[in-house]
Amino acid sequence: MPNHFSAARASRSSRRLPKALHVATVVCALSVAGAVFLAGCRGGPESVDNPAEVLSRTGQSRERYFDALEAARLRGVDAPTKAALRRMVAADGYAIDARVMAFDLLLDTDRAALVEALGNSLPRMGDVAWRERACELIGARKIEELVPALIRSWANPAPGMDATKPRPERVALAAIVGEDQIGATLIRTMRESSPTTQANLRARCWELLMKLGDAPKLRALLADPDATRGDGMLIDLARVSSELGVLPVTREEILWARELCEPKRAEFFAEARDALAKLPKDRRETLEIRAIPVVVACAKRRSDLLDATDAVIFEEISRRIAGRRKASPDFTGYGNGFTESLAQQRDVLVWSDLAAMALALDMLAEPALLRHLFEQADRDREDRTTEYGGVLGMDAAGRAELLEFLPRSKASDVRFESPQALFDALYTRQFHYHNHTQKYDNADYAGPHMGDFTFADSTRCNGLVFTFLSADLLGVDFYRYGKVVVDLGAVERPQG
Repeated sequence: MPNHFSAARASRSSRRLPKALHVATVVCALSVAGAVFLAGCRGGPESVDNPAEVLSRTGQSRERYFDALEAARLRGVDAPTKAALRRMVAADGYAIDARVMAFDLLLDTDRAALVEALGNSLPRMGDVAWRERACELIGARKIEELVPALIRSWANPAPGMDATKPRPERVALAAIVGEDQIGATLIRTMRESSPTTQANLRARCWELLMKLGDAPKLRALLADPDATRGDGMLIDLARVSSELGVLPVTREEILWARELCEPKRAEFFAEARDALAKLPKDRRETLEIRAIPVVVACAKRRSDLLDATDAVIFEEISRRIAGRRKASPDFTGYGNGFTESLAQQRDVLVWSDLAAMALALDMLAEPALLRHLFEQADRDREDRTTEYGGVLGMDAAGRAELLEFLPRSKASDVRFESPQALFDALYTRQFHYHNHTQKYDNADYAGPHMGDFTFADSTRCNGLVFTFLSADLLGVDFYRYGKVVVDLGAVERPQG
């Protein structure tokens, strides 16, 4: 009997494809099917009836944007499409490679529109990845009109960028003007920009020049009457540089320096000039703007501090606060390494920090000031609408005085909104202060917190925080920019 099973198997085997050829055929078939599927998803530029409508909406697929951009390029960029392209390069919510295509299409069809869109948005752009890519494109395309926008963006803090790498704005600027011309470009931009409509840009140029270590160039510029003639900002800074020996670092310090040149502060300016002249030359040239009121106060009541070494003042402060009660705030969740210890801050403290703390300890030893301080803290504890704050300084006779200021707004019991009147007083006084006195046992919130650090970084002033540790104890913390804080210990409520 024939073996039908074997014959049938042999027949099927003769029709089977070789294994390698079979796999290749399957892959090819899948590739063709995938290509057909993708083509169906994308559709091509002819599938887009209204490019502007597609490009104006965020959150769509990259392929859909590609089709719309290609359609716009083929058919011409009308006004609605141009507005959508501006949105793509300026607003968040788009895929980066689609934004690159939009950047180039707008550059090709309306360069001025691209410059305007990025000129307004780049300095405050929240999408860090696109901000970096946009800077690369600006540098590669050498768009000189965006140099001012690169400067403003570079000067602004940019959370999320890799701090170990050069800022992308700086890299782009170097690509446009040359690495060796960055400083010259900043100086030229500062001098050529309008003092009225571009004051912020001019201040940003100054900030970056100081950050780059170009203080000698700025001093030379300010010493040239032809360079400063007719320029109010440079005239004021030239006066501060030549008569006080101090250069501002930040935009806020530029405003501070200019306020000191106002006629209404002529008496203080003269006092500052005389006091600063008593400092050793090397010390005077390293001072910051915030140190000027400190030096004036030292000349009035602690002239020994003017030529005292840092080590001598440090030892004085250490001895005076050694037996006082101190309290560390709770910074859980804000990272490690934070300290309020005088000893652990020694390497970052400069002479003006130490002199300011020594003065604060002197002021807070005056019974009249302490009575005012505790009386205000008691009122603050009862008021649930705001924190209290103001300025601590000296009167004409050299006595400590606490100047209270109403907040700009009463938004919260854990916030003090400093009004402009406070800053007007602070320009010639030693400390901004505010209270953490919501309850008599408030040790968990002793000293400055995150909002206070932001305030200090912005204003660059010296600050004090007073915190109730008990009904009769107020903790005292000195702080300044860079999260530098020293717990000076508690002061006691005066008897009677």
